Amino acid sequence: MKKAERINDMILFLADKNSFNLKELIERYSISKSTALRDIQSLEEIGLPIYSELGRYGKYQLLDTRIVAPGLFTKGEIYALYFALLTLKGYRSTPFNMESSTLELKYSQVLPEKLQQELLLMRRIIMLEQVNHSNASQYLKEIVEGILHEKVFNVQYAKEQEIVSIKAQFVQLSSKFGQWYARIWNNETQQIRVIRCDKIMSLEEENTQAALSLETLLEKAKTFYQSEKKLSFSIKVNEKGKDIFSKENYPSMSIQASEGNYLINGYYHKTEEEFITDYFLRFGTAIIQIEPIQLKESLLKKASSLAEYLYQL
Repeated sequence: MKKAERINDMILFLADKNSFNLKELIERYSISKSTALRDIQSLEEIGLPIYSELGRYGKYQLLDTRIVAPGLFTKGEIYALYFALLTLKGYRSTPFNMESSTLELKYSQVLPEKLQQELLLMRRIIMLEQVNHSNASQYLKEIVEGILHEKVFNVQYAKEQEIVSIKAQFVQLSSKFGQWYARIWNNETQQIRVIRCDKIMSLEEENTQAALSLETLLEKAKTFYQSEKKLSFSIKVNEKGKDIFSKENYPSMSIQASEGNYLINGYYHKTEEEFITDYFLRFGTAIIQIEPIQLKESLLKKASSLAEYLYQL
């Protein structure tokens, strides 16, 4: 039996065990003691949680082994997992930076050499759009764990040149064009809000406040846009504006042809006015008409502030 096949079989063999010793491996696989020790080292390198105890045939304890590998993957499943890994590499920040970096090592330890070569070739022949964003979000893993385990956090984040502190539960995590956003439940205002993850300055678990169940929070998030007052907008743009929209737009927006031009229709909440203003500011002279007047005034104010800044340079 080749080493890759043996390591795969060992993962399955040890999956439901709390402990084992060298003698078991030596007898099961007809290998020497030195080979068994090298195999154990390989298992440790791919993440199997093993710690040893003294003795001639050294006893080894395992922690949470049942989550490591319930079964072997098919060739197609391995391709799919590797493709998912390639997509993660396009992000500056992910919730799984550490974990994804160890996958390459695991592939090299447990996969047959021919399959390893095919995966390396896949990296060269599949060209994925880069969604890497210059803003790093350092708390993504904590956010995901906080959602799954229903934790309340003391959150500090940057908002309009000041640091804001709130007590909140994270509800959902999303990414758009490489930028990460978190939907949160603000425990103080009892409202759902959306914040940019790269703006989070610190995150500390709050143990004195009771948390809501995740199902309750997901239900509140589902009705978020229904329960709060929405502000509708209609922006007429030319062909250039259509191209800008096609490169970046959001679920609350749609576009349709109108008399030789295009109408972008959608809605936003008052709390999202700065975000929607920054978005349409990039359209510049591609904008032909703006409704409502509040959004036009917000764009004028932002453009004037930018112009004043540039004059002062």
